[in-house]
Amino acid sequence: MERPDAEGAEGAGTVSSVGIARLAGVGRAAVSNWRRRYADFPEPVGGTPTSPSFDLAAVERWLMAQGKLPEVSAPDRAWREIAAASGGPDLGGALWLAGLMLFHRSIAGDAWSAVPPPSSLAASAGMVNREAEVLFRGELPDAWLPRHLVVLSAAAGVAGDPAEIFEHFYALYLRARGATSDYVTPVSVARLMLSLTDAANSTSDPARPVADVMDLACGMGSLLVEAARAHHDVRILGQDLDPTAACIAQVRLLFTSKEQSAVIRVGDSLRTDAFPGERVDLVVSNPPFGLHDWADDQLTFDPRWEYGGLPPRTEPELAWVQDALAHLRPGGQAVLLMPPVAAWRSAGRRIRGELLRRGVVRAVVALPSGLLPATSVGLHLWVLRRPADSQVTDRVLMIDASRLEQPTAEAVIELAVPAWRSYEREPASVNEQAGLVKLVPVIDLLDEEVDLTPARHLTVAEDEQRDPTELLASGEQVLKRLREVAENMPTLMPAMPPALSEIRGLSLDELVRTGTVEVVRGYSRVSVDAESASEPGVTGGDVVRGSGPSGRAPGTAIRIESGDVLVPALGASVVARVATAEQIGVRIGQNVSLIRVDAERVDPWFLAGMLTAPTNRREATRQSSGTSIVRVNLKRLQVPLLPVEQQRRYGEAFRRLIEFDAMVERAAGETHRLVQELSMALTRGSLVPECGA
Repeated sequence: MERPDAEGAEGAGTVSSVGIARLAGVGRAAVSNWRRRYADFPEPVGGTPTSPSFDLAAVERWLMAQGKLPEVSAPDRAWREIAAASGGPDLGGALWLAGLMLFHRSIAGDAWSAVPPPSSLAASAGMVNREAEVLFRGELPDAWLPRHLVVLSAAAGVAGDPAEIFEHFYALYLRARGATSDYVTPVSVARLMLSLTDAANSTSDPARPVADVMDLACGMGSLLVEAARAHHDVRILGQDLDPTAACIAQVRLLFTSKEQSAVIRVGDSLRTDAFPGERVDLVVSNPPFGLHDWADDQLTFDPRWEYGGLPPRTEPELAWVQDALAHLRPGGQAVLLMPPVAAWRSAGRRIRGELLRRGVVRAVVALPSGLLPATSVGLHLWVLRRPADSQVTDRVLMIDASRLEQPTAEAVIELAVPAWRSYEREPASVNEQAGLVKLVPVIDLLDEEVDLTPARHLTVAEDEQRDPTELLASGEQVLKRLREVAENMPTLMPAMPPALSEIRGLSLDELVRTGTVEVVRGYSRVSVDAESASEPGVTGGDVVRGSGPSGRAPGTAIRIESGDVLVPALGASVVARVATAEQIGVRIGQNVSLIRVDAERVDPWFLAGMLTAPTNRREATRQSSGTSIVRVNLKRLQVPLLPVEQQRRYGEAFRRLIEFDAMVERAAGETHRLVQELSMALTRGSLVPECGA
């Protein structure tokens, strides 16, 4: 689910050092150098000594005079005015207000001459969508405040197509929101979900037309906007707890198709259903996970619990499943993004079993990790159908896309969509692929655990009939690899007392101030609607794995150079790695920081190794209770102050340890596969124990 709470505007007419760096397209260290080198650099007007704020107009004048300000487009300049006037917490409200002003301009054409009063602005939406007018009237003020007038005037003054201008504002807003953008459903995932629906196949199967689409927790409308773009004649229904998110979604849908009926309402779908009794053909949703208080005690006798009764308090995801089914017509379909624990937690066995017995569960797709920035865990897609009399199924389509070599939404579509369409036409026609696609009989799923995890039911894609002599030869190769691993263990010596115990440490922030290193933070989220135009980006997972880019990055993100140190902002602990050959030349992606060192003063391998010291774990803050994920406070991490030659000796040891770890991991994978194959050969009788063994 999407949440619009925003950050990114430092205050009315002010900008931070980070904001100046983004304006000029440089690192933060460059801004610090300018302040020291140029006597005419604008003085701070607020903030703190360590985090000052500057007058935005004065900074822009200085950058322009120095030739350091890139050319700024009219929409970008207008957005700066909007962000400066609104302040960080209200940036989402400024976005939809600007969008509504742009929509009013598109309706009025040349007839408008001044900013209209709030009632007239809402009425302009009502000319094409009465429900939109009702929503906006409930959220607009009775009269404009000065900051509202700045936002409205800035939006109205940009020449060009209002719809394109608003989408540009929306992209800039997502970039400014920082970590809260974890709650946005990426366009690629929205398209993946819709590709598994009747809406995607209605042209080839007219027997299943889709007349209406609903999202139970629509956020800012990613799923509904994609549905509206693909099908201009469908009715759109959405609900979200956050009024700002709901208004943003409504504005986006107004621009997507003015002729389309889009109804967005405010409220918690579980507690206060905004569409009671409404039945639709399709529900698509990315509902919130892990709710601790979803009012189960107030909903004991709710009529929606028709599949196994009231969900336990620990199973809010199954409450969303039943909510979705309650809004479907017979034969209607739901595609929900679910956490993997919902497939196997013991508390949900009764409900999962009832869903299977009544033919509701049609497919479960395990997604690769990293498709959603909110979590590094691979999520599941549940494809459900409210059964009509003739639609009960005795088999479930299981797809494990987490095993794909290319962990992208496009690769999942290529695997899952043909299998799903074959399953819908005739289950027997599905082309099963070992380890990836399989039809599982419902009776096999109704065991003690009722586990819907695809990996549990799909065999590994290995040749079960490998020649036993070949298997034994593979064993010799694995033993050879293990000996090579042992020989590559770096040689280290004990030191008593500890060699670094008396060495003074410097924080990364101090190293930045001295110009020894430069720190560049990646965006917390790439603009989802500009995703098709973005470039490959290195994610936190790529840093940990030492692999090439699996994510996306905006074209303005910095490119990685040889010797750069990469640090994921989120993880189970502090991780720092020197960029690999596959990562050099690629842009940094979401939630990744880059440290660029002065190689004459700092060894990158030494820096990366020392950043992971146990003493630095205290500078990582837990994201929330009940989770092991922490956020790294980069500038407070400590590094011991050593001569560069001594750093290089340590750095070489750290480099060899990383290589050793990679060798161990590869050898462990080969050993695990060999043990599985040898065990299967023993069970088949193609291998037997030695005599006397």
